[in-house]
Amino acid sequence: MRQETTRMNRGSLHAVLSAFRQGRAFVVTSHDAPDGDAIGSMLAMYHLLRALGKDEVLCVCADPVPRIYQWLPGADAIRPAEDSLAACDTVVVVDVADRARFDAVAQRMSPQARIVVIDHHASEAPCGHVNFIDTSYAAVGEILIELCALAGAPLSRTFAECAYVAQTTDTGGYRFSNTTPRTHRLAAQLLETGIDVAAISQRVFDVLSLPKCDLLARALARRVLSADGTVAYTELTEDDLREVGAETQDVDGIVNYMRNLAGVEAGILFRSLEPGKSKVSIRAKEPFDASAFLRHWGGGGHPAAAGATVDLPVDRLRAEVLERIACLLKETT
Repeated sequence: MRQETTRMNRGSLHAVLSAFRQGRAFVVTSHDAPDGDAIGSMLAMYHLLRALGKDEVLCVCADPVPRIYQWLPGADAIRPAEDSLAACDTVVVVDVADRARFDAVAQRMSPQARIVVIDHHASEAPCGHVNFIDTSYAAVGEILIELCALAGAPLSRTFAECAYVAQTTDTGGYRFSNTTPRTHRLAAQLLETGIDVAAISQRVFDVLSLPKCDLLARALARRVLSADGTVAYTELTEDDLREVGAETQDVDGIVNYMRNLAGVEAGILFRSLEPGKSKVSIRAKEPFDASAFLRHWGGGGHPAAAGATVDLPVDRLRAEVLERIACLLKETT
């Protein structure tokens, strides 16, 4: 199939709708280890496709839905990537454009399936036959709100709850630098459907599991300042998760505490995953670009929030990252 890719071009949403109209049986998926934008956008897309009269729509993800999003309408229908998806002719991929990041799902797709990518991360080689990639959006949920309007579909409360979670999590409750006037205008449309933003925010931002609380205590106790106080970093291990009874999803958000320290420009969380493999997550303040910085290790994301999983022992990865980030911050001050 011919590949159509457009960045920063709303007109390509027409190509997305055209692909939807041609499709009969759909799979909606996103990246492994899904976050709020991934889950919210998957479910918003599900509700949009159903509103467009598509009866055969499956939501599939390699990893489970995190606890804090399991209340969303339709979340209980998200399937693990276990069964064949060969009967589906259209695969809608949200919040990711790299096939390797949803490979468990991709392996079960028909080779003839048409892939439609909708993303807001910069991508060198998106995997879709139709790609809408626009980095000016704070979240894929925002793109889907505009897609809903373009399609002439009603803005339902169920769609709005899912899109709101996508948007509010990727903007940190509208506190991050990716929040724009458009972000608030689109959020206003969602609020007009009658969604309970206080209840949503409480579920998404204010609930802290006991295992996560114990992980946070360990991370804070190991906090180290470097680069003249402009970098704060900490570390968690698989033993930490096992000892406190935590899951991978409980690690989410802990790195933010490093960035939030006074005087810190970049907060870093290192994790040893298995022998010879580790992960680094960075949360940064402007003008530091975490995504560009982590490309050296094959990572990516956003300027303010990025990560990388690397085939290196955590000690070596930590040394490389801290040396490089200290040099970079020294050059920019």
